[in-house]
Amino acid sequence: MLEDRPARPLDERERSALAEISSATRREDPGLAHRLEGIEGITHPPVRRTGTPLRLSVVGVVMAAAMLFGLLVALLPPQVAPALVLGVLLVGVPGGCLLWARRRGEF
Repeated sequence: MLEDRPARPLDERERSALAEISSATRREDPGLAHRLEGIEGITHPPVRRTGTPLRLSVVGVVMAAAMLFGLLVALLPPQVAPALVLGVLLVGVPGGCLLWARRRGEF
């Protein structure tokens, strides 16, 4: 969004304001730069990369399971399908996500 726009150079007033803010921040919290471990002009890593990358095989298995579930719901009698869908959405998916996160050490 903002990164797509071409950057314009700062004028002297803007540079002065940024320098004042920077010096005040360094005075009030000298360890901030170390905690952020950032370098001016480089986006902080948590903003640039969040989550864990997934392998293509995992994505394929999840997509195949979703398609099989859709086929199963389509083949079930209309009285049973809503209960199955609600059960899977309210219990199966959250439970699976929690187990996955626990196994991968992210929970």
